[in-house]
Amino acid sequence: MQAFIFTLVLSVLFLGTVESAFCSGKPDDGERTSDYPIQDSDLVFVRSVDGAELWEAGPPNARFPVVHLWGSDYEMGLAHGKLMKKEIHHFINGVWEWAINSGLDELGDKLPKWAQEIVLKKGIARALDWTARVTAPFTPQSYFDEVRGLADGAGIDYDLLLKTNMIPELTKASCSFFGAWGAATKDSTGNAYQLRALDYITDVDVFSNMNQLTIYHPSAEGDVAHMSVTWPGIVGVLTAFSEEQIALSEIGVSDPDDSFGQGTENTPPEKVHGQPWMSVLKDIVAHDHSLEDALSRIENANRTCNLIIGVGDGEENYVNGVEYSGRVAVPYDDKTLLPQNDTWHPKIDNVVYNGMDWNCPGYTEVLGEQLQKYHGAIDASVTIKNILPTVQTGDLHAMVTDLTDSTVFVSFIRPTTNDPSEPQYAYQRQFTMFKMAPLFAKEQTN
Repeated sequence: MQAFIFTLVLSVLFLGTVESAFCSGKPDDGERTSDYPIQDSDLVFVRSVDGAELWEAGPPNARFPVVHLWGSDYEMGLAHGKLMKKEIHHFINGVWEWAINSGLDELGDKLPKWAQEIVLKKGIARALDWTARVTAPFTPQSYFDEVRGLADGAGIDYDLLLKTNMIPELTKASCSFFGAWGAATKDSTGNAYQLRALDYITDVDVFSNMNQLTIYHPSAEGDVAHMSVTWPGIVGVLTAFSEEQIALSEIGVSDPDDSFGQGTENTPPEKVHGQPWMSVLKDIVAHDHSLEDALSRIENANRTCNLIIGVGDGEENYVNGVEYSGRVAVPYDDKTLLPQNDTWHPKIDNVVYNGMDWNCPGYTEVLGEQLQKYHGAIDASVTIKNILPTVQTGDLHAMVTDLTDSTVFVSFIRPTTNDPSEPQYAYQRQFTMFKMAPLFAKEQTN
């Protein structure tokens, strides 16, 4: 029971809210468009250290870092730490300060009094130490090697870095995803597209101001170059694309049904003794070479909490959703769409999708309506211009991937230093395009 409480508390701390028993939110009525042109990456070199390079990309009013790393897991962490020392300290200390100073105040009446008392007696630091201990036996050494490298390179306390990484590894966010292929896409070209919309914390400066693309070039034989949309000092993966054309999306499930086998009134609590989900996703993009490999890894992992995972493969031009928990791993597609509900989650040919949560009619229905409206015309442009602004999903960041052409389109929330009259949320703002093949093939030049 104590394990369940700590996991629930961490979710509240990191999200600032707990979803209701049944997702009651929905987008604003009506349809909206974004008329910003898609921005070319316009990469500009900034600085380098041995094993790492920092570049800058994005619109003129919202530039963001693109970090390249080369070497072993430890070497990439070390180079990352040296290259982004100032940024890592600022982000990690900012998140930690927020969690300690503000997190408990935000609990309010969201937890039973007795649960709050346990947290107050044990403390957040001890709770995170406990989380690190119970997940360590299931977490690959490569994860700890990268954390150690980051700590050594940045000159930051290893335990502090590891504890801070435990917060996102074991928490969930309200997010949306879809995959579209074949007859659903523009001109039925055969290209496959995938959305990952992250709806997360929008009122903490470090999450708004320190977004980063990290491109890994691992030296170990058989490992795969991959890109993660992340923050400095974070090791796991929540949004990613690999050289093998594997893309990952994730949705936290706050309102599961009994099919998850955990986390409901009729089932045991969510498992916490297992490999953190962000570490599982990291392993997929770093090591797997096909959709089959990725689904097999998920099935065989020591999984923990309730999630929806989207896995797309640009070689197969196909996308699966996965019902993911500590006790089940169920892939589904357009013919086996989950959850089953013909009223607000109808099946659409060559499309798999979920809006915000497992049981979230308001968002899922609107997302489905948009996917039906643009069926036969879905591509990155339509997703960015029409679908995202209408569904209003992807407030912190959004990534649309052309899986077939290995091209990603990324947008971030408005930095707090920008003009407040600018659109705030990522789905409202200008997207930047990256052709990933040449970035994955890049060799260090400085």
